[in-house]
Amino acid sequence: MESVEMLKQEGLDNLGQSAQHLTMPKTTGDQESIEEKARRMWATLREVVHNSIEKIKRSDWKPLELEHGIQHVQRVMFKKAIHQVMCKAATNEVICMVSKTEVCVYHCDGRKKQDFRLREPLEGLVCARQINRYVAWTDYPQLKVLNLDFQTISSQRSRQDITCCLYNEDLNEIVTAGTGYVSSWHFYFGCRDLMCDVTVSEGLTPSDVFTELALERSRVLAAGLPRTQRCYAVCGTGIAVIDLPTATLLTYEKNLHDRKITGITLFEALRCVVTSSRDGNIKIWDESWNLQMVFVGHRGPITALASYPHGPYLLSASEDGTMRAWSLELADQVDEIRMGVTVSRLGTELGHDSFFSYANQQLDLWTIVHLYKRHTTIGYPVTALKVGNIGWASHFPVRAACSGADGTARLVSPDTGNVIASLLLEHGRQVADLEYCLPREALLVLTDQGDLLKANSLTNPMRVLMEVPGSSQVSRMCCFCVYALMANLEMTHTRWQQAVAGGSEEKIRSVAEKDSDRLLLITGHLNGFLSVLDWSSGKTQSQVQAHESGKVLAVVAEPENQYLISSGEDNAVKVWRVFPFAQESLSLLMSFYGAHPPTHLCVLKNMFVVALQNPACAVHTIVMYDLRKKIRKDHHPANDHKHEITDLSASPELKIFASASRDRTVKFWDRKNQLLRIVHLKAVADNIAFCNDEGDLLLGIERDLYHMGSIEYLTQPYLLRIACRDHLDPVSDGPVPISRTVLNSLSVEDRQRLSRSYSSKYSLEHSLIVSEELDEDTLKKQEQLKEAYALLAAREQEILLIQRGELKSKRKPPRTKEIQEEGFRRYMQLFYVETPRIKIPEHKIFNPDEMLIDPTYRTEYPYKCADISKGFFPPLALPEPWDEVSDEEKMARGLPSGAEVPFIPVSLDGYIPNSIFLRLLWPLEPWGIHDESETQLKVEPVSEVKAESKPETKLKMRPSTELEPSGTSSELSSSFLEKLERVMEKERLKAKELSEGESQEPKSSGEKEQKSSKRGSAPTALLRRTSVRVTEVDPSPPLPKPAEQFKKSVWFNDLFPTADAGTFPAGLDDETLAEMIIRHLPTARYGTKEGIAKALVTLLTSRPPDTTKLAHEALIAALNGSNPPRQEIQEERDFILTALWALKELMPDALELLVELMAQFLQCDIILRNTIKLLLDDIGLQDPHDLFEKELNSWATSDGTQVPNKEKLWNLSRDWLRKWIRIFKNHVRSALKSLKQGKTLKASVPVPLRTTPSVSPVDNMNSLSNKPTAMKVTRPVKRTASPMVRPIEAVNYFCELELDKMLKVLMMAEKAEEARQKDTVLVLPKIQSQHAILRLGETRNAMTEKQSEKSHLPPILSGPPPLGIGRAIKLVLPKVNLSPFPSAIDRYPLQPVFIMLRQSGQKYFILEHSYVADCT
Repeated sequence: MESVEMLKQEGLDNLGQSAQHLTMPKTTGDQESIEEKARRMWATLREVVHNSIEKIKRSDWKPLELEHGIQHVQRVMFKKAIHQVMCKAATNEVICMVSKTEVCVYHCDGRKKQDFRLREPLEGLVCARQINRYVAWTDYPQLKVLNLDFQTISSQRSRQDITCCLYNEDLNEIVTAGTGYVSSWHFYFGCRDLMCDVTVSEGLTPSDVFTELALERSRVLAAGLPRTQRCYAVCGTGIAVIDLPTATLLTYEKNLHDRKITGITLFEALRCVVTSSRDGNIKIWDESWNLQMVFVGHRGPITALASYPHGPYLLSASEDGTMRAWSLELADQVDEIRMGVTVSRLGTELGHDSFFSYANQQLDLWTIVHLYKRHTTIGYPVTALKVGNIGWASHFPVRAACSGADGTARLVSPDTGNVIASLLLEHGRQVADLEYCLPREALLVLTDQGDLLKANSLTNPMRVLMEVPGSSQVSRMCCFCVYALMANLEMTHTRWQQAVAGGSEEKIRSVAEKDSDRLLLITGHLNGFLSVLDWSSGKTQSQVQAHESGKVLAVVAEPENQYLISSGEDNAVKVWRVFPFAQESLSLLMSFYGAHPPTHLCVLKNMFVVALQNPACAVHTIVMYDLRKKIRKDHHPANDHKHEITDLSASPELKIFASASRDRTVKFWDRKNQLLRIVHLKAVADNIAFCNDEGDLLLGIERDLYHMGSIEYLTQPYLLRIACRDHLDPVSDGPVPISRTVLNSLSVEDRQRLSRSYSSKYSLEHSLIVSEELDEDTLKKQEQLKEAYALLAAREQEILLIQRGELKSKRKPPRTKEIQEEGFRRYMQLFYVETPRIKIPEHKIFNPDEMLIDPTYRTEYPYKCADISKGFFPPLALPEPWDEVSDEEKMARGLPSGAEVPFIPVSLDGYIPNSIFLRLLWPLEPWGIHDESETQLKVEPVSEVKAESKPETKLKMRPSTELEPSGTSSELSSSFLEKLERVMEKERLKAKELSEGESQEPKSSGEKEQKSSKRGSAPTALLRRTSVRVTEVDPSPPLPKPAEQFKKSVWFNDLFPTADAGTFPAGLDDETLAEMIIRHLPTARYGTKEGIAKALVTLLTSRPPDTTKLAHEALIAALNGSNPPRQEIQEERDFILTALWALKELMPDALELLVELMAQFLQCDIILRNTIKLLLDDIGLQDPHDLFEKELNSWATSDGTQVPNKEKLWNLSRDWLRKWIRIFKNHVRSALKSLKQGKTLKASVPVPLRTTPSVSPVDNMNSLSNKPTAMKVTRPVKRTASPMVRPIEAVNYFCELELDKMLKVLMMAEKAEEARQKDTVLVLPKIQSQHAILRLGETRNAMTEKQSEKSHLPPILSGPPPLGIGRAIKLVLPKVNLSPFPSAIDRYPLQPVFIMLRQSGQKYFILEHSYVADCT
């Protein structure tokens, strides 16, 4: 930011100078033109912009220090002491309770978001993440559910005091603790209210006051076993462990610390409990409360403890003014921050980088910067780290070789962190150096004893193929490198694939081409010699004196330029030319001498980097040599490391290199040996290595390998270069399977060494349960449980198929006599099947004249007469000409072979019945009467083949040509015509008589249909036989009228997929159809049930008692079965709403309806509750003050128990309703008894609009109109055995009584308030009577007053009122009470009256028609 501001200021200065230059007058007298001025200004602007860009680039190259770990973000100061702070991870916010009545919300970067003022003081807050609400507790004690604006949604009083509270995210519960108890609260009613589920107090005493809570994650120990979840409650120096699902106290451990415990946290991956105390110690306990570890370092009492968001670390704060980080793996302190104040509390969230700490009036916000992440866990300190040749990444996978202090060498995938293979050395041997040759799948290891090993990396554990003992050499080997010259990468890749497929380098097959690759082992010795060893045998090929005094410190190879560089204790760096195919492979090229020992080397193509160190002189510098230009590149001494350099690594593709030091820094340098970045670590990196061309770095820190991405430290030009480069997909690389044979032969210690390393990407730092090796008994038990569950699942599937009717019996049916006869018949058909008689038609001689005929007149199908199945018109084509009917067809029709053609009567004017006409066309068909509406025919001319078919009620024919059929009208006999006329006359008379009978006596639709089916259809016109085509249209017969209205409904098609007239019985009416669909209600799906409920309301509009009751019972059963519908599923929720509405429409006065509404109200959420309220209003609920709703809500909170299912809710509602119906009936009986005795009821009594002797007074109350008066019954009231009341009236009576109680409480409070106050103003008494504003007998002076011009009443005419209007009019106007001092009682009626005697609107009298009653 400083560089950017500096550039801005310089740009402004340049512009200012340019402006001054522009405004300066010219020395010459010439005036500057506009064009010249514009060019000059443009050149100045371009120069300024160019300079700014260059300065930004230069500023980006300046060294920038980056720090890993905890960094301070913002500090917020308050005027008051902070009461409580908590994190809200979902929105990255921090909720701060400045006081008990003030809440501030901050972003994680310290920006203030919003302030809230609370209506009442709160003791603390917790955030319920799953429902996105807050839960607070007070000192009353009381639990409150708050919304996001901290407004109270509901309140629940606790029986005990609350000292601490915690949200259980796994079970969506609230856990509270106080004096001698721990309770768990469930959310109910749409997560708007809380109910105490369990309370654990057994084994606890009143002296146990809990101050801290910690919850483990809910887990399942084994399949089929219940969940377990332990709660840890802190009390003084002890901790009580409680199992929440079973509500039992597991153990109570006391005296864990010498002083009071101030913090507790859990590490479930390690199965340990961590506690902190005011004694300054942090203790780690296992599950059996055995002490495992103690962290000591704070110089004062510990005040706060929290889990680190990432990894097995701890954060603690103390009164010594420090905040420290502890590692459970290293068992040591890893970070320390000086705070200067005593931190009261720390707040972290697992997986989130932001956390907070607060102390008195100070809130600090922190963040965790991840410059590097743990990649692979080695288990022991990393001693060496090498990465294979990155330039082969397009052909081979990239692998890193590392060694540990436990005598192991491993191959690790830089992409995934997986351990590919491991080499286990003998006990007592350590790895001094190692190299990996990927093309030959060989790992080279140099031990601390000077032995050189070559192992096969395709086996796991690796198998040693060759060993070069150190005793076989003149001097012990101390370092080495592999010189790998790959002349043909494609051929090398082929050989590598052969080695991988064969399992070792020995399996490489010889190919036609000569192997031009060359592999050499070059070792450095303690006496300063360099040796070249054979790759296959390990024999020494040549030796050369490299360094005269002292040992060889480092050796690196550069096969691309055929270089070998070595350094020794003689302070010399020598460059050798390598001749891989010669006997003497090394030839000295140049030498460099310095004043300090070159301890580390790395090659950067034509350059190499040397780390020169001398601890005695405090010299730790890095020098670069360019072999091509023969120059040396240095940097400023201020950029040198302050401590010993531990390793060097170079990235040839990016032309940068990195250095690591014991000063806990990693520095990155460019090709000019200039510093780019400084990364501050939290520990010493002993080894570093670039693992790809993009600049990602592997760091060996203590017991782990860490990965640092290039985006974390590279500058923008390098990142842009990486983004513009082609990226090759990495070669997939997986771990080598572990050999079971070798594994069984290993000792227990070697097995632990083999399994200690793993990828940190799949570590179980914060998992629920750490996986362990299960014994054989547990595995066998799990297999048995799996088999048992599989059998149960198969059984459930069979039951489901049986219910659907889809399960077929696996057993063969018993052999009955019919089955045996059928089987014998089919068996005989196999041998004596009739041979099909195939008649070959004769070929007709081609007639050229036939082509002259219009082809449209040809018929494609032969004339066939189909069977008449139903209907009046048969579904058949036109009858074929008689001359085309064969003798066999005539015999099939019952005619002799020589039968003549039946003649067809033709009438030019007149009609004959269709039945007679069709009988003449098909004389041998059975004579029957058919319904012409069932089958329809459409006849088209031959010339209109593609015309649209339209259904017609008659057989219509249009002649296409005037062709005479065989047998013309001249051939008809006169006797037959006379007979035909007589038949037609009889048909006309019969039709006339039937029509007259129908007009005189109307009949039902069923009788008409039956009558019409008996008499047949109306006569149709006699048509002339012409050459026409008939198209058959066979629509399905219409459904009965009750079912016709639902044929397009989805539920109807589900119940009756192939519905037709035969599906339903004859004479189907609404009640019959309703009974049919009621039978399908229990087995239908919920979408179909919803349609059935709506259809029942439609069909049962007349409310037949039997069918309506049957439908009512079916709907109640559907809502309360063994598996009732659930409100969480939308389809079942829709059915619940529809069923409740249908029950209200069918039987609104039923007891079961009101009980069902009450039960559903107790179970549903707020949206469904509003709908149920509307249904209650529809059936007559009068509860403006929601007293009935409060009564229902009190059921779930009065006793603190949970209502487990709907069945108990239903029974509870039914018992309550029956109780109040009984109370209400007793009240009605007492009221009727009072009326019978002639007493006066001082109330608003409803007066019936009309009464009949057959209706009792109680039954008549349902149809009364309210008329306020004082009522006295003098004549005896008819006594009834039991008053008939509606259930909703009992509920209304309950609401009246509850309202009366509330009014009494308010009146008593009002009187107590009036007694305490001594006002000088006299309060007017309440107007108790219902007098009109203008009383009767008022003087007539009011009549003479001028009427207001803005009056809303019509003018009053003199004389009698028109249209029979009485002396009073009823206006819907509000009642006005003169009360200058209103109170809370004014919102309620003055006199609670009987629910059925509620008063009506007030009446205003007209003076014109008023009179004074004669009181004498």
